[in-house]
Amino acid sequence: MHHSTSVILEDVTNHYNNLVDQHKKIHQEIEHNQYYAPDALLTNLKKKKLKLKDEIQLLRTKLELIIK
Repeated sequence: MHHSTSVILEDVTNHYNNLVDQHKKIHQEIEHNQYYAPDALLTNLKKKKLKLKDEIQLLRTKLELIIK
């Protein structure tokens, strides 16, 4: 594997892990606030969580295509 390929894979891995961490944090925030936070806040958090989920899945799909 070339050095540049290795760096790209490391960057992609870091980005993926960052997205997963953000998704987990938002999930925990939703769980913590679900009974007393305003509906608008929960709606906003759920939209962010869904967007992150979509980004994670898209990245995963693209990586699977590259590997094949």
